[in-house]
Amino acid sequence: MSSLEPNYSAQALAASDRLEAGADDKLLNGVCDVIDLICDHPGDRQARAEQLRTVSGTLVWKVPVRTAVDDWVVMWWPRRDVADIYYIGQL
Repeated sequence: MSSLEPNYSAQALAASDRLEAGADDKLLNGVCDVIDLICDHPGDRQARAEQLRTVSGTLVWKVPVRTAVDDWVVMWWPRRDVADIYYIGQL
């Protein structure tokens, strides 16, 4: 699978904006690293850590973002040449 471009949901984009405006650089860097992994290596086992099904039946991959303070996740699914980033937030 080739590289993908990120496509953010409204929630994911808002969470990303809040992280960029905040003071937790480690968390922001961790989220950015996970998104880079997802986009650059979408078929990698780490980019597909756990598969979930939403209430509406949509399948998504859940990738952990570990920090010393909080455990966050990025939820995504590949679609053509994009990585749909559905959720960025705490577990």
